[in-house]
Amino acid sequence: MTRICVASSLAVFAVAVAAAAQDSQAVYQQQKPFRFAGDTLARYEWTKNIPGDVPDVNRYRLQARPRVEMTIGPVQLGVGGEFNYSDDENDKAPEGETLAIIRDNYRSRDARLDLAWGKVTFGPFSAQGGRFFMPIPFTEMIWDRDLRPQGGAATIQLGKTTSAARFALHGIYALGSHVFDDEGDFRKTSNDGSDPLLDQGAVRMYGGAAELSLGRAGETALHFMGAYLEFDKLNQLEPPIRRQNTRVEGLIVNPYQVIDLVGRLTRGGQLPAQLVFDYCWNHAVSADNKGLWLAAILGEIGVSPARLEYTYAKVDKDATLAAYNTDDFFWGTGWEGHRVDVGVSTRKNNSVHGIAQWQRFKDSPDPVVQEQWVTRYRLEWRTSF
Repeated sequence: MTRICVASSLAVFAVAVAAAAQDSQAVYQQQKPFRFAGDTLARYEWTKNIPGDVPDVNRYRLQARPRVEMTIGPVQLGVGGEFNYSDDENDKAPEGETLAIIRDNYRSRDARLDLAWGKVTFGPFSAQGGRFFMPIPFTEMIWDRDLRPQGGAATIQLGKTTSAARFALHGIYALGSHVFDDEGDFRKTSNDGSDPLLDQGAVRMYGGAAELSLGRAGETALHFMGAYLEFDKLNQLEPPIRRQNTRVEGLIVNPYQVIDLVGRLTRGGQLPAQLVFDYCWNHAVSADNKGLWLAAILGEIGVSPARLEYTYAKVDKDATLAAYNTDDFFWGTGWEGHRVDVGVSTRKNNSVHGIAQWQRFKDSPDPVVQEQWVTRYRLEWRTSF
């Protein structure tokens, strides 16, 4: 992972925090010829009722992600940084202990290159390479929106945003796309039990998606997506981010070939609304391989005075690769839970959120833990610019 010197990190962090704005998804934005953009986050978090003899965890986090984008004819270029500071150090174990698991998809004290991409567009076709925003509109059951694919992607888009019907095809191939180590050398035993073999490289991710949208943007519309995503070289993952997927002697043993179906019903106007349905299954295994993600959203920051979101999810432990999906919840896979997010616009692109989450580790080997609900509360100030 590319690091940026501390002095420049602090300078950019200060500029970004001073700028105005909210949490944004920049997947499909077409910008001015030159622009400075990004987002900031200030969070305080309380996590309670953690299984085992574990005390409650309270922590804060500050984040700034500024970026610069430039468009020259059909070419778009962009580069951005990520700067985090928290009172905890999530990549270090307590003194005298071993770091068993990292539940976050960020380093709590870090300054790093977040984005560096080039994109070219000719008519309905576009291709991009580098470290870029995920172009396939997964929910966070499959892909954490704070992670960036590192590789290449291509899209064919038929129909403009003003069209009543639009269709798109995506393809993606990426290596080493996690904040924590997912690229390196790993020694494993060969099938005949002879000398260890050296498995080199990074975790590979490849797949594609087809999208169909019915209805004009800003009006009532239906959106359907079918996607396939496969992960390879799984044991390149740093052991603490192998998380809840099935492991034997610390190694991930199942393949992950994930089919994901997403439906979205949206309504525009002064009080936008959205219903989201996401169902996935890992067809490479026959058990503990399904995931369900349902969400209802009323309002939108920057459009209406407030936003209310409810999410219900039930994700089997091998439904998807737990290193890359959402880190908002305490567990990545093997859980069932609820989330309520109430956001209030303080001004355009600037909002305060109160978030409550309830989650149980339904696939735990311990029956007592299966029925124990972890609670997590967050107070967040989000801006975008």
